[in-house]
Amino acid sequence: MNKVLLTIDTEGPRGTDPILYQVWGKVDENQYYGIPKIIDICDKNHVKGLFFVDLPEIWDFGYDKVEEVIKYIRNHGHDVGVHIHPHHMPNEKRQFLFEFSKDEQRKIIQECTEQYKKITGEMPISFRAGKYGANRDTLDILNELGYQYDFSEFYSKTWCGIKPEVAYVLPQKYKSIVEFPVTIFKSLNLGKLYQRYDKLDATIYPSELKLVLDQYSAKKEDGVIILFLHSFSLINFLDTPDTPTKNQKNIKRFEAALKYINESSNLEFIEEADLKKIKIREKDKLENIIETKGKWKQFLFTYIRAYGIAKTNKAARLLIVCTYGLGLLLVFIVVGFLFWRI
Repeated sequence: MNKVLLTIDTEGPRGTDPILYQVWGKVDENQYYGIPKIIDICDKNHVKGLFFVDLPEIWDFGYDKVEEVIKYIRNHGHDVGVHIHPHHMPNEKRQFLFEFSKDEQRKIIQECTEQYKKITGEMPISFRAGKYGANRDTLDILNELGYQYDFSEFYSKTWCGIKPEVAYVLPQKYKSIVEFPVTIFKSLNLGKLYQRYDKLDATIYPSELKLVLDQYSAKKEDGVIILFLHSFSLINFLDTPDTPTKNQKNIKRFEAALKYINESSNLEFIEEADLKKIKIREKDKLENIIETKGKWKQFLFTYIRAYGIAKTNKAARLLIVCTYGLGLLLVFIVVGFLFWRI
């Protein structure tokens, strides 16, 4: 049976009070659709999440605010790992850990680790780099500091600097730590012309999510499927970061994803404490990444995904425009053919 671990990147990227509006997800005086709603849905489905809290936000937004977030998650019975977007560190603008020297990285990770220990009284064991921007120096530092698990590897993502790759989709040992890569799938395959890989987000189109889960659950390898979410996944906030609204579509998709996994005979949720029981295979292979079955399904799901992010993604807008253009061209061809027959 394949294991599934829900991970939630917990951070506030925009607005005047990102923690209030994108971590807590405040939509009005009494409604919060960030971590409180996520935890509520998890609890109803008997799922324990691993929340990667962006510790450097302490320096931008205040120790007390981040402390409150971490204690809220832990007090509700869920796990907390360390997440680091380094541009929140004092006087810093660089976005990725791999842009820093090894000594600079060590200082940043040590400082964030100490803040975690100060808040919780415990040593963190799980880590994920912001924007997956880790490299092998990062892994070496995590190993030195006593972390047990890293979740930063994202094959094909240009923002991930772990080269050569430690893992593709199966957990792999790196010195004393285990790398649990982001679960990805080949969502569009045009051969040498273009190939696209996407992560298994809990709010993607339900039919696509189920298809990918079914394909991975049918494989024999001992793996851990990493199901991904953000603290702000259940709200609309990009255009109005200080006045978000609840995203009912994503709420339903998230609930449906947890329900589908719980009802599957081939999948089961695990939590951070279960990771020590996972069997580590000697070598992962690129071929272990599954490809969405059916070219038409690949195009359909790609279009649906592009339509959903077209407001903020230039490539997605271009795909939508090209699709409309091809549709109009097809209409003209059909109409022209009909008139010619007449």
